[in-house]
Amino acid sequence: MSRRRSRATTAALGAVLCTALALPLAPAVAAEPVTTSVTDAVGDLPLLSDPFLQLPTADGVRVVWTTEYAGSKNVALVGEAVAELTVDEARAAASGKKFRGVSVFVAETTQFSRLAEDASSRIPDAERPAAADGIVARDVWRHESTVSGLTAGTRTPYRVVSIDGEGTAVSGTFSLAPTPRLGDDVRVLITSDHQAMANTPANLQKAAETIGDIDAVFLAGDLVNHPDRASEWFDDTRGSSFFAALQGNGGRVDNNGVQEYVGGEIVQNAPLFPAVGNHEVQGRVDGVTSIGSSFGAPVPVEVAEAQYELVAAQVNPTGSAAVKAQWIEDNSFSTTTYEEMFTLPDDSPGGETYYAVTFGDIRLVSLYSTRIWRGTGAQADPAVRTVNTRYQEAARTLDAPLEQGYGEFVFESLEAGTPQYEWLKDELASDEFQDARFQIVMLHEGPQGLGDNVMPHFANPVRIEETDAAGNVIGVRYEYPAEDNMLLGDLSPLLEEAGVDLVHNGHSHLWNRFESENGVNYLETSNTGNSYGAYHPLSGRSRPIPPAPWDASNYLAQGNPGGLEAIVPNVSPFLAADGTPQPFVQSNDLAVFAMLDTGANELVSYAYDVRTPDVDPWIIDRFSLGEPEPDLVDVSIDAVCAGPNTRLTVEVANTFDVRVSAEIESVYGDARVASVKPGASKSANIVTREGATAGELTVVASATVDGETITEIETVPFDGITCGR
Repeated sequence: MSRRRSRATTAALGAVLCTALALPLAPAVAAEPVTTSVTDAVGDLPLLSDPFLQLPTADGVRVVWTTEYAGSKNVALVGEAVAELTVDEARAAASGKKFRGVSVFVAETTQFSRLAEDASSRIPDAERPAAADGIVARDVWRHESTVSGLTAGTRTPYRVVSIDGEGTAVSGTFSLAPTPRLGDDVRVLITSDHQAMANTPANLQKAAETIGDIDAVFLAGDLVNHPDRASEWFDDTRGSSFFAALQGNGGRVDNNGVQEYVGGEIVQNAPLFPAVGNHEVQGRVDGVTSIGSSFGAPVPVEVAEAQYELVAAQVNPTGSAAVKAQWIEDNSFSTTTYEEMFTLPDDSPGGETYYAVTFGDIRLVSLYSTRIWRGTGAQADPAVRTVNTRYQEAARTLDAPLEQGYGEFVFESLEAGTPQYEWLKDELASDEFQDARFQIVMLHEGPQGLGDNVMPHFANPVRIEETDAAGNVIGVRYEYPAEDNMLLGDLSPLLEEAGVDLVHNGHSHLWNRFESENGVNYLETSNTGNSYGAYHPLSGRSRPIPPAPWDASNYLAQGNPGGLEAIVPNVSPFLAADGTPQPFVQSNDLAVFAMLDTGANELVSYAYDVRTPDVDPWIIDRFSLGEPEPDLVDVSIDAVCAGPNTRLTVEVANTFDVRVSAEIESVYGDARVASVKPGASKSANIVTREGATAGELTVVASATVDGETITEIETVPFDGITCGR
């Protein structure tokens, strides 16, 4: 007996699904036919980005795009005929004219509040601010159309249109779909740490070519380098900006200078689900003169709040709550651009910074697990400390609280009892999470790893004030006690107890994976565009350990502080110089990407060597993941003679936990059984006057769960029989 699900089912039922499309594609009023087929972007205005998909629902999805003008009309055009619209017809459709096969969804337009450029931006010389100008705001508008009326399992063409005065921009033609149904097979790109790196376009281009249809992207943080720099999102002249690479519109030569890559046309057709990484957090902006220096200067919120109280009378004489909040944000840190960029679930205490969402058979939890990254400098003598690092404050900042670094402080705690921890605890115990076939927790900094960035421990820095004989503070340094690692001491027990299938993280720019005794899989696949290396006896690398007076026992030169043994890739590992297989991938010549295939119940990792572009990506590792799809029915066939006739008795047994119906198809006729109770069975007969030669019949079983229809197609063989007359 063979089974076909999702992709095969969609193909088999394609004609039916197309005729059942819920979109109002044939308006009642008179509508003109469209003319020639145009699938590329057209018009006399540019779009800053192609559209990208966000937060699908059972019958819809958000379509988002960006421009450098507000536009008088911004719409998404959806339907089978949109590819044939000329620019004039698309403009007319956006302005209210009816076309057969085209539906219009008006966008909500907002302006980004913090996007900017500075002298370090990779933009054309004529547009780049001078250093003396500091941080210069850049006007960018975001348009979001909420498309509804879609049919599950069906992809529908769409384009977007923006009109500004007499100018018009019309995107190319892409496709969208609502969220997958339970039982639908999907392929998810598992990725992180793009950061406009040289090999990121190569990675995404090869991922798109290798995986084929990508249904979603799970991106574990570090989308860009500086979140408030607009060009890193849209049009960095190096050709590897975030959206350009994920939309196949980039153009960057790999770091070996061998070949140019444009990236992959992915997020125009697949929803993107990100997590906050440290590079999505912009630091203090008040008083700084460059985006880069702002990024490196975040201050804990509680410090900014204390400093606000000292200046409140001057900066906010009316006591405005909005002014207070803005002053604290401008003097601490912000994820505002990230939150303005994406449409994500916002019902957690952290709003869009951590969330949970169901995508077909997957329950995805995205956490806010990151901290500021600082250098490793550590001087024992406080007087010679000139820079803020993870271990120390510069001597010049001791009397300036807003200029201190506060070590590698955690932006949003995951300690037991904190809002994020308690929310996660409830989510892991929820029916939505526990009943999902695939339970995935995504976060930027994870509890297991061989990279440089797993040190120091993910703990609140312990501030140690050093004093002279008179009690005057002459230095500040920080320790990170191993026992305070909140990812290991607080988060991991929750994940292990819940039996999470996959913990997906980034941050250290390498590939490594682990598996706990409870079967929890931990995967970092962030060797996306470059590598910062593995710290392991086989790598030849060691992390720096701070000198005394720091407690060396808190720091690990090599290995995984989480304690699990790294797994050697089980298909095609890379070898050390002595031929030993390495349990990691660390190479600036390689682009590594991974795919979750729910139909195959496995996660597959690939590598591609940019030095040899004629060699296709190859599989380095694969492992089983998630619960197998439950069978709806068991089918048995009994072929007997009934006088001169042949009777095929088909028994359908319900092995599922809700009522199931089944359509039975054969060359000798069709039959149906309806509403079979869980644990029960029903039979149907197909009678023919001829003998039945050995063959097979098809059973299409269906059930409804939480308003969604699950379909299973089984092909069942039967023995031949000859009956006399």
